[in-house]
Amino acid sequence: MTIGTMAGGPDPGVGRGQGDRVRDGVVWEVLALRRLTELMNRVSAQDDLSSLFDMVVDGAADVVGFKVAAISVVVPSGDVEVVAVAGDDDARSELLGRRTAQAILEGEFAVAEHWGSLRFVPAGGLPDESAEGWVSSDWTAPTPAGDPDAWNPEDTLIAPFFDAVGELLGFLSVDLPLSGRRPDATQRAVLELFANQTGIAISAARQRHALSERVRLGEAVQTVARIAQEDLDPAKVVDAAAVPISAGLASAGLWLRAFAGEDDDERESVSARSGGPVRTPVSLVAVARRVAARCWQAGVVAVIGHDHEEPVPLWAAEDVAQVRAFLDDAGARSMLVAPMGSGSSCFGYIACTRAPGDPDWTDAEAQAALEMGRDLGRAIRNARLYAVERRVAAELREADRSKTQLFSTVSHELKNPLASIVGHVELLRQEPDGDREWSLGVIERNTERLQSLVDDLLTLSRVSDPDRAMPEADVDLGEVSREVVDMFRPRADTQQVSLTFDLQGKLPLVRGSAGDLERVVQNLVSNAVKFTPAGGNVAVSVASRRDRVVLECTDDGLGISSEDQAGLFTEFFRGTNPQSLRVPGTGLGLSIAQRVVSRHGGRIDVDSELGRGTSVRLLLPAL
Repeated sequence: MTIGTMAGGPDPGVGRGQGDRVRDGVVWEVLALRRLTELMNRVSAQDDLSSLFDMVVDGAADVVGFKVAAISVVVPSGDVEVVAVAGDDDARSELLGRRTAQAILEGEFAVAEHWGSLRFVPAGGLPDESAEGWVSSDWTAPTPAGDPDAWNPEDTLIAPFFDAVGELLGFLSVDLPLSGRRPDATQRAVLELFANQTGIAISAARQRHALSERVRLGEAVQTVARIAQEDLDPAKVVDAAAVPISAGLASAGLWLRAFAGEDDDERESVSARSGGPVRTPVSLVAVARRVAARCWQAGVVAVIGHDHEEPVPLWAAEDVAQVRAFLDDAGARSMLVAPMGSGSSCFGYIACTRAPGDPDWTDAEAQAALEMGRDLGRAIRNARLYAVERRVAAELREADRSKTQLFSTVSHELKNPLASIVGHVELLRQEPDGDREWSLGVIERNTERLQSLVDDLLTLSRVSDPDRAMPEADVDLGEVSREVVDMFRPRADTQQVSLTFDLQGKLPLVRGSAGDLERVVQNLVSNAVKFTPAGGNVAVSVASRRDRVVLECTDDGLGISSEDQAGLFTEFFRGTNPQSLRVPGTGLGLSIAQRVVSRHGGRIDVDSELGRGTSVRLLLPAL
């Protein structure tokens, strides 16, 4: 509304003339003060501002002598909004919710007459930019024509009220005096007193509300901080924190999400509390993730409604459209997004919605949401640091165990061939005319065994070092496999094992180290031939499947039990089958193969059954 332009027609039989100073034996001023005191006592006990406003306007006409009254308050944007209208249904429907810009209000104040603290603008005195006020369609002046104090339907009278430091809170507008005339000095004084007391009551109600809000938010922040310290599982922390956050922020809907960590086994932790089923699109989660990250960098929360978004720089146009569509779907008025983070990292977000009838988010609520996000962020960070600590400790224990096993296995593998070599050297010294060829053959075989073990250890060390660059070239895996099969064919013939090779068409190349890939194929074919008894078969094939080059080495040999398959790619693993343990080996071949293939972006699959053979499949990405 404009600052108070209202007009209407009172019932002439109800009016009170200037000389009508006594009612039911009581002086009007005394009656007005009694009614004002009674009203203020009731108003002072009200915490709900909307109820307070209704009580004020309902009592204004009866106490001061006007038929229509309205209250306008200053909203956070600085504009003035009509929040309560009493006395006329048409006035209420037309004026309620109307906003006036602060600049227009200041212009109206500038031209108003000062009646003490009251502001009066006679008919025709409002600036051109002022909006038109409500005018009653059935106004009938009860005063004689030509009376200079007669109330004009275009007259504007307001009573401003202020807080304790003099800031304008709003004002009370009155219209349609029951006497049909401008208020006299006594009525003006009562109206001023009424406005002052209204301002005091509103300030007190707001202070009580602010105190209650601080207590509520403080309890929520403390509860979330306690929850954050009690558990190191992000999922449990997020779920437990949902209840106090929802209550503390007085939200209609709440969504908490802790982003997944760097570990593959850590999933996103989500907790949702909403008044009804709400579809949450995947794209909206991405929007909230982006906004939360920007909020954490800026140290603020983000708020969005149907007609505003804050802070504006944090919201991309496409994000705004998606969130508003979600608000429509959820039947919500606005959403607050607070980041969960610690240090320089954003670990998740708190998203709250409010229903159309709920109030705006306050600065205190925004600050509390930010603080709870920090507490949850620290909890998530501590949980992840603890998880890293546990993982590192486990890796160190595993490394120590592997080192001990390495020393033990290497010592064992070195001891036997060295003992054999030393024994035959002593034999040659003691019996120079003995069977020299036999001793030299034993020494040669054991030297080759030692050389093979050293080569495997050096290769394992090289392919296990992530900082060592891998030589890259275009490799034809089909030709490499053909050469390896030809290399092992004599050994297979000696062991009476059938070794076949099948190359299915022209293959695409693979990118990597030709030497390392050749070593992998050698290990696979060597194992297949070694562990296949006489009369058995070993088949090697290479083919192209989609974007992969696949090598498959299949035998019908000893096979591997399901229990042993679990440790198949572990260093020095030899299995538990007595028959396979009789075959010489270091247990490093498959471990080396698995690490080489992993460095090439591929994988090794094993399908085996004890006593029925083994199939090993090598898959590498094709160029």
